[in-house]
Amino acid sequence: MSDRNLRHKTVPVYDDDDAVEDEIDGKRTYDVQDKVKSAKFNADFLLDLEGHELTFERIQTVGMSDPIRIKNKEGLGLIVPDSNSFSVSDVRAFVGGRRVVDVMECKTQRALEMSMREFENYFEGSERKYIYNVISLEFSQSKLASLVKRPKVVDCLDWIDLVWPQHLKHIQTEQTNNLNNMKYPKVQKYCLMSVAGCYTDFHIDFGGTSVWYHILKGGKIFWLIPPTNENLNLYERWTMSGNQGDIFFGDMVSRCQRIELEAGNSLMIPSGWIHAVYTSLDSIVFGGNFLNSFNIPMQLRIAQVEERLKVPNRFRFPFFSEVLWYALERYIHTLTHKSFLNNDFQEKNMLHLKKKEEESAKEEKIEDDSSSDHVHLTPFEYKGLQKLIETLEYLPKTKRNIPEGISQPEELLEAGKSLLWQHSGDDIDLAVTGKPKAFWPVPLKSKEIQQKIIRKPKPFGTPVAGKKPGVGRVRRVRCKQCEACLSDDCRSCVFCRDMRKYGGPGTMKQTCIKRRCTNPILPSTVREEPPTPTSAAPPRDETSSKPGRRGKRKLSGNEVETAVKMIKPEEVHEESEDESPCHRSQLPAVVISRVSTGDLMKYAVRPAVVSINDNCSSDPQRHEKLGLDRRGWMMVFRYLNHKDLFQCMTVCKDFLKWCTSPVLWRNIDLTGKRVTSATLQCLVRRTPTSLNLSQTNISYKQLLWLLERSPSLRELFLIRCSWSSVSALHTASCPPIRVLDLSWTAGFTDSHLKNLLSVPTDTRPGQEVSHTRLQFCHELSVAGTDISDAGLKLVSSCLPHLKTINISFCMITTEGLSDFIEQNNATTTSMSCIIAQHCPLMRNNALLFCTKLEKVKELDFRGCKNISEEACQELVSNSKFMLKMEEPLYIVAASKPA
Repeated sequence: MSDRNLRHKTVPVYDDDDAVEDEIDGKRTYDVQDKVKSAKFNADFLLDLEGHELTFERIQTVGMSDPIRIKNKEGLGLIVPDSNSFSVSDVRAFVGGRRVVDVMECKTQRALEMSMREFENYFEGSERKYIYNVISLEFSQSKLASLVKRPKVVDCLDWIDLVWPQHLKHIQTEQTNNLNNMKYPKVQKYCLMSVAGCYTDFHIDFGGTSVWYHILKGGKIFWLIPPTNENLNLYERWTMSGNQGDIFFGDMVSRCQRIELEAGNSLMIPSGWIHAVYTSLDSIVFGGNFLNSFNIPMQLRIAQVEERLKVPNRFRFPFFSEVLWYALERYIHTLTHKSFLNNDFQEKNMLHLKKKEEESAKEEKIEDDSSSDHVHLTPFEYKGLQKLIETLEYLPKTKRNIPEGISQPEELLEAGKSLLWQHSGDDIDLAVTGKPKAFWPVPLKSKEIQQKIIRKPKPFGTPVAGKKPGVGRVRRVRCKQCEACLSDDCRSCVFCRDMRKYGGPGTMKQTCIKRRCTNPILPSTVREEPPTPTSAAPPRDETSSKPGRRGKRKLSGNEVETAVKMIKPEEVHEESEDESPCHRSQLPAVVISRVSTGDLMKYAVRPAVVSINDNCSSDPQRHEKLGLDRRGWMMVFRYLNHKDLFQCMTVCKDFLKWCTSPVLWRNIDLTGKRVTSATLQCLVRRTPTSLNLSQTNISYKQLLWLLERSPSLRELFLIRCSWSSVSALHTASCPPIRVLDLSWTAGFTDSHLKNLLSVPTDTRPGQEVSHTRLQFCHELSVAGTDISDAGLKLVSSCLPHLKTINISFCMITTEGLSDFIEQNNATTTSMSCIIAQHCPLMRNNALLFCTKLEKVKELDFRGCKNISEEACQELVSNSKFMLKMEEPLYIVAASKPA
């Protein structure tokens, strides 16, 4: 999320006159207030304990199977801010007003994005047309983390602290949960901010994690359902049915308990419990997720449930498989003193100190006391390790995800089996020690880890005017003239209360909110040099600060002279082998620093031009060294992949010029890569006709900038990208795309599709656009999105040249497919391929409508449970076309006989 641009984030508002509102509104047919008042949910699962009673010894004895409520945090070891003075404004001050947060619109259960400042204005304001809920603001790397300390029992349970390599956690610098920059599973501390009326439907926390909650302000109502086999099977069917808005899951199970939490209450929910949450009063809640050693079987089962439900990776527990490997390695190391970490990880985590301690301790021990070294495991840990080893052993190789720190994984599994045999007769009473069995031997501090880790230098950087190498960034100074600079401290904001001169701890080291300068300027030490940009810098997600308004405008660190550099050959070998062709490690890097927003459009990035008549060189000796002229080498380059082309670029200037020819870069795949400013620059220079940006971090502004400069683009793949990025296609500058793949686009609904297929409104003077820019699209994929019959009807009316459509995993009915085919004659004439895998609402009648297609070549209904093979066979036999059924429910055109 750190790579998102905050200036273009707007909250979608659905107009009352929207033609498809009734179909996509997602309203619940039941009233949550009736469920709140109902006396039906009166099961008795909850345990009420005092804070001092919830100890690690208790969990070692009885395990973690029931939810626990602690009405008073005294004795729990929990530290939170003062509830009387803490507010959403303080959260914004600690995490930053530009921090983008995921917001759930409770009426439709759809996810939106807002900046923290926008949500603060909404929460503190009086107008609440929509009910918004923030449940995923993770703040463990922000300044707010120092004010919140988890219950001490969670510190003894959390695998992230006990088994994950410490040096990876300490080098985490990204505050947001961007997976590209995440070094450890960052799910330990969340701040939940909800207005009255918010409702989160029944769910299981990702990865089967256990959860701790503390209500700082307001009130919450929970419905709790135990994770029995029957309930989990019902939950899977309920989730796959698509009728969550019609059925309250608590009515489907035999036992469900409703509990009410007030301000000051804390709650622990064990792994796998199915629960829903209703906010009775405006609330601020602190909480967190954690994996532990006492719920391993349930955690593994929930991960399997997520796999069957095809939950997207960004909604799962980060690095789940990697945590399992590290947990097994820690148990083996602490119990057998044998490590399976590679030497680099052992050195960075200082395991050699532990080994020295163990060797010296062994010399002092008496032979008779050798039996005391045996550490007993609790039954929960023993059964969990047994299931853990079994799962890791039988995982497919493609899903093992062995972390880089683990060496010899097969030997690790064998050591785990041997460990189970040695501990098969452990004493339950001796296993209760009050201390975790798996842990890191030597606690490290951040400074120690920073000294031990040698970071690789970046391949290139942006030069800064007036600064020597190694000097920090230029910071602006006070203008000393505005009202804020001339005023005194307010002594009431969070920063004033933290200052030592007013009795605070002095940890935040921030100025008073009232005294923040409104017109900061650059220091006088910055040299004044005119910028000389040669081309427009692609948009970045970082927001540049405005220049000072006093006197002559000075250059900032973001407006420096353009520097064009080539990547050194030795830096190439340090990159991963599977890097995409347009990644900065595989292309000549054109490092162009940012220019001011006002100057952005003055410069153009043009494609690389290679003259057809350009020969290798006028120098005959150089021509002889190269062996072939340009045409000969171009014939050779056509057979090379992009990685090999990059290697050729480093040979000589002629090769560099020829290998950048757009002819060699027609198809570019950046799946899962990080899109940067240099990447966009290279894409524009190579003018690809097919571009794959699936699962990338590309933002709205970046994609818009790219589309405006890519007139030759014809195929675009945006699988698993967010709607905020995909919406950039709704522009008059969009090229005539023929193939568009929007599969599994997050938050993509009928209203968004209607917006995408509408006539763009950003036309330039003299430009007339009377139809959607996607009018000539031949292939469209919306698989895995929230498209319904209304959206499919829009496709039929707006895309007359469509030949192939993929609606797999969508809630499309037989009637919707009928309207799609019969509404427009152009559809029956041009449509040749319909892919509708795993559409639960499709029935046999859908095959009858498909017979009306005049050029049918492929019909794929695999996974549709309500379509029979007999109906497909009947279609093949009665069709006037030469069709055959290659697989069950998969019909293709038969090849003509020779």
